This record gives sequence, structure tokens and C-alpha cells, in this order.
Amino acid sequence: MILDANAETTALIRALLADGWTYSGPVRTESQWRSRIHELASPDGRLSVDVAVFPNGRTTARLSAEAVRTGPATAPGWMVDLHEVPLCVALAAVKAATDTGPSPYPAAETVAAELARCGWEQRVDVTERGRLVEREWDSRNLHRFVRWFPADACDVGGWAIGREGPEATQISQHTPAAVITALALTEVCDRAEPRVSPAASGS
Repeated sequence: MILDANAETTALIRALLADGWTYSGPVRTESQWRSRIHELASPDGRLSVDVAVFPNGRTTARLSAEAVRTGPATAPGWMVDLHEVPLCVALAAVKAATDTGPSPYPAAETVAAELARCGWEQRVDVTERGRLVEREWDSRNLHRFVRWFPADACDVGGWAIGREGPEATQISQHTPAAVITALALTEVCDRAEPRVSPAASGS
């Protein structure tokens, strides 16, 4: 199969294929935005990675899991964007999702404990009429942050992780704690390593 001529996207897809992931359908072109869509499934069929490559070179990549509604191990669905982080961080998140069993819930407690263990500092909570609206942790060098937005009656909430790049990574509320901490804590050995989505030319 011929992959799109985008080095970072090709590297992500090749790494997944080498680890036993398979295409769940043919590569297709989305009609409105003319993006090339790659849809891959994990060996156990539990996880999906969807990659879209746009004509201007911009790429989006999303890791997700469908909700499990039957059987003894029911679990909510979740998703996380991978295109704002370096390739090795994206692969670390995929590995964490593949390796993790049932995720401790609520994930916020597990994430908070792991960040504290690594020396991250929790900021003062943002509250509104006594309700927690936002909780944030900063890394020791202040180059990264993790923000948690609890769900309420009006919003499903979620997570955001900021690293050295200009955009934060968006994460759904029920994403496993291991995936969140992998995105926040994985170190980049080669600072020149590109992100999954390079900046489009002229942007």
C-alpha cells in the first residue's frame, strides 16, 4: 500500500503497522476537504487511530476507543488528539492505551498522583460558586501543563495538555490516566524530532 508522502504521517502509520495494527478500510479521500483518510485498528480491535492528511500538508491524528456497553467490563468511550505532539510522544500514548487494563476512575486522582510523584505542582483551583471549574498542574520547568475540566450538567468536560508546541492537545473526559500521563510526561530525546502534524507551508 502506498502511503501519503508526508514523513511524519508515514512514520506514525508504519510504526503502528509494525506493531500489529491493520487498516480497517481502504485509504479514502474525504469529499469536502479533499483530505486523505487512514483508519487503523489495534490488534485486538479495541482501539482506533484515524489520520487525515490535507492538501496543504496539515495532518490530524486521533486515538480513540469505543464505549463498551455490555459484559462485566463496561467502559465509556474516549478519544485524544495526537497531532500536536512529537512522534515519540504520540507513540508512547498509543502504547499506554494498548498496555493499560481497566482504567482507574476517576482518572483525575490517578493523574494527579503521578504528576505529583514527578514533581509537578498543582495550581490554585478555578471555582465558580463553590464548583470546581478547572484544575491545572505545571511541570517543574513550567514548559508543560495539564488542565482538567470536570464534567457538569452543561458540559462533558475534558483535558488539555500543553507542551513546547503552540497548541494544546485536546483529550476527552474518560481517556485512561495512563494515556494522559504518557502525553504529559514522555520526554523527547531528540528536540529536532517533528510533530505528527507539521506546520502547513505559508501558515
